[in-house]
Amino acid sequence: MPIANIIFAVTCWLCALIFGGIAIFAFKRKDPMHFWSGSTVKEEEITDIKAYNRANGIMWAFFAAFIVFAGILSLINIKAGGILLSITFVPGILVLIIAYKRIYKKYQNPLYVRKNHDADSKTLSHKAPIAVIVIVNAVILVSLSLLFYNGEKDPDVYIKDDFIQIEGMYGLNISFSEIADFSLIEKSMKEMGIGMRTNGYGGFMGALKGNFKSEAGGNILLFAQSNSSPTIKIEREGKKDVYISFKDSEKTEKLFQEMTKKISLN
Repeated sequence: MPIANIIFAVTCWLCALIFGGIAIFAFKRKDPMHFWSGSTVKEEEITDIKAYNRANGIMWAFFAAFIVFAGILSLINIKAGGILLSITFVPGILVLIIAYKRIYKKYQNPLYVRKNHDADSKTLSHKAPIAVIVIVNAVILVSLSLLFYNGEKDPDVYIKDDFIQIEGMYGLNISFSEIADFSLIEKSMKEMGIGMRTNGYGGFMGALKGNFKSEAGGNILLFAQSNSSPTIKIEREGKKDVYISFKDSEKTEKLFQEMTKKISLN
């Protein structure tokens, strides 16, 4: 399981815990649940407090469930999980506000006329829930930013005494003894055929990392930029072939030259 997918999923589930906690809090409350932090809903405002709190709890539980599902989906496909999470948080916030207003209106006591709040209390009641949402969104955005940064950046590749070390997302060590052959192909991965991503990262900016399956090469492992050429191909005994290319073609050529000097094929 890719570490990036796991990190994203765990971040989703931690956020879901917050909203799940709000749902449980709503279910267990004896007095009316409030939506805007810093505000209160008086008992005389609501006709059926138990039903009103249950409706609030269900609303928050559904919201948390979507976040949990986004985390589960991200373990399979991180892009799909990210899209679902974005939909949940951006339009979902508006849905929450609309849903709560309908709940309040449904259970509002028509005989109760609520007194006007002073300006400071009113400001607080609107700022607090936004702050909670902003904090959660910030966690998500930071995680997505880190994922995007790590996914799009070129991997760090080092030629050691007896192995090639590839650091970064999907990184691994390739022992010289398992290398059957290596070559420099004057084509980009896009020209050769990227194939289908089976367990990897295919970024918006062209970065390809992880496990792919192509018609020509079968199951392969990529650390490449889709539009960059040339590309280094490393054939391994009994293992997936590895393809490497950097954004800077000169960097790719320099790595190949270093490989040629240090790796002796039997």
